[in-house]
Amino acid sequence: MSKTLKVLGWLIGMLMVLLIAAIILIPVFVDPNDHKARIIAEVKKATGRDLRITGDIGLSLFPRFALELNGLTLSNAPGFDSGDFASVQHAEVRVNLAPLLFKQLLEVDTVQIEGVTLNLAKSKSGVANWDDMVGRKKPDEFPDIPQEPPGEGIGLLAFTIGGLSVKEANLVWDDQVTGERYEVEDIHLETGELAPGREVELSFGLTLSSRKPALKGEVELTSQLLLLPKEERLNLEGLNLQVRVSGEGLPEKGVEGLLRADLMINLEKNTLDLQDFSLASGEINFTGHMEGQDIRTTPTFEGEFKLAEFSPREWLTRFGAPLPETADPEVLQALSLSSGFKVAPGQVVLTALVVALDQTLLKGNLEILDFAAPLYLFNLDVDTINLDRYLPPSGEQDGSGRKREKTASSEEEPLFPTEALSQLRFDGTVRIGKLKVNNLHAEAIQIKVRGRDGKINLDHGIGRFYDGLLKGDVQLDVSGERPQLKMSQQASRILTGPLLLDLTGEDSLLGSGDLDLQLSSQGDSIKQLKGALNGQFSFDFRDGAVKGFNLAKMIRETKARLKGESFMVLNEPEQTDFSELTGRAIIENGVVNNQTLLAKSPYLRLEGSGKAYLLEERLNYLVRPVIVNTPAGQGGKALEELVGIPIPVKIKGHWGDPRFSIQLSKILEQQQKVRLKEKFESKVDEEVEEKLEKKLPDALHDMLRYEKLRKLF
Repeated sequence: MSKTLKVLGWLIGMLMVLLIAAIILIPVFVDPNDHKARIIAEVKKATGRDLRITGDIGLSLFPRFALELNGLTLSNAPGFDSGDFASVQHAEVRVNLAPLLFKQLLEVDTVQIEGVTLNLAKSKSGVANWDDMVGRKKPDEFPDIPQEPPGEGIGLLAFTIGGLSVKEANLVWDDQVTGERYEVEDIHLETGELAPGREVELSFGLTLSSRKPALKGEVELTSQLLLLPKEERLNLEGLNLQVRVSGEGLPEKGVEGLLRADLMINLEKNTLDLQDFSLASGEINFTGHMEGQDIRTTPTFEGEFKLAEFSPREWLTRFGAPLPETADPEVLQALSLSSGFKVAPGQVVLTALVVALDQTLLKGNLEILDFAAPLYLFNLDVDTINLDRYLPPSGEQDGSGRKREKTASSEEEPLFPTEALSQLRFDGTVRIGKLKVNNLHAEAIQIKVRGRDGKINLDHGIGRFYDGLLKGDVQLDVSGERPQLKMSQQASRILTGPLLLDLTGEDSLLGSGDLDLQLSSQGDSIKQLKGALNGQFSFDFRDGAVKGFNLAKMIRETKARLKGESFMVLNEPEQTDFSELTGRAIIENGVVNNQTLLAKSPYLRLEGSGKAYLLEERLNYLVRPVIVNTPAGQGGKALEELVGIPIPVKIKGHWGDPRFSIQLSKILEQQQKVRLKEKFESKVDEEVEEKLEKKLPDALHDMLRYEKLRKLF
């Protein structure tokens, strides 16, 4: 047995001597540079490309395996003549053999790569200059690869790398289809010794430039890297990423941003943890934290973020971006944001969302489902907002927020973004404490909106609207050839004077009342909607006045002119008072037909009928007031002769400046009819009385005379 062991030991010793001799002698007697032609031929056979080796190939096997390459160049694909596809000035790698053979430990010295250039391009026909090397297999040509259960992969190998050193690397991307060209230059990567369980400094940087848009940027990254192969963990602590960008559309001095965070990835537990995250760029300061679950399978991320208050107006000005035209130049001065969030496949949820813009505070929740066809779900509360401050100034509105007169061209412009509305899907509720828009004021507002397949429904209720209530429903359907619009509105106990004053600048109608609207139309512009408007509305106002004309004064002056008499000019308000004003109208194809107008006051009764043409914005209306009493304030004694006589008043012309005229002939005709009727009735009474006196006894005659005398006193 001992002799056998001696022989076996001798054989092993001889094998070791031969192996060491081979390691020492092969690099001495075998020169890899003698095989350049064969290497070039094999590359040509495999890729169809030309490989050039202008430098030396270095090879050593002891005491470590070392490979050194210099001056490698690979030609571009046929049809691409803009330089080589790839080139390497110098590459070197060294591996210690003894630990690999005897301890199964991979020990690699510093890996060095210098002067790498890679030119990637796509032709106008859409062909890439690497397609000929990777090939284009059909999906059914790929073999089925069994999927490993989570957590059962090969894990991280036990290894030690003396460091990575990449210098002067360059990458070019030229897309002739889109005209985009990006150049990544001076890519450099430096690390200390990479070993399991040992922290190492990591430094990375590059310079980036693009043609469309014309930009140039610099990126620098530093961090402490920790690898734990057994636990399949990777930590980047003290991560600092600094970016500087300058060029088209940016401030002259460019823009700088600094990102800081601690990142921990655990592949064994399938988790990610991002802590102490902050992103600062000028006035922008964004902070937060995030935790991830199932990051290799169905990743889900949860956390919180906060955007510190900054001035959007100053930020946009700094970037040279156009400021939105707003009626108030003092808006967009302060914006802040905070929220919790959850991100899962096909879902984003924002919880406890708080947005502060100037003097407005918004709170609520927002959820986005199905990114391919997004569905937006929201529940938002706004304390107070004045939208007039954010709307465009002159041209659309004047300084008070009231709309200016629209031009004919503006009424023909497309009104609805039909394509965008057809793709929108949303369902939510918005509550607003106080709102001002188009100079109208409202409080306690609730709006429920829903949109699917181009059909949008908006239910709204306003608890305080000019001392009254307002509720209604608006339906918009853009799924067909022409947008369809339906509207239902009910207002109760509304003060019309303040409402019209805020809306138009003139309180032409005073009083408190109710309004009911049921309207429908179709079209894609204001003009089309006016011309196709159909529906009905009714109103009932109490204790008010129609301002702009004094009906009693008009009648009095017309009567005086008719008789050729002078009339007294009194300091009377230009308004016609009423205690009750009701009416109902039918709308057909943009023509408002009102045949049931009724107004009452202690001194007047008024009926009216006529039409309003929405497209032409003109009136053709007739009102018929009847004087029932004659106090001094509404006509006085001068109108006593007209009591009970209908007085036709024509209202014609543009409704912004209508013309009023009284039909004098009708007044005379009615007045003569009344007088003739009175004379006829008086004559009949006298004849009847004479006939009765002749037939009555003397005692009754005496009684009749007594009654006549008594009525005189």
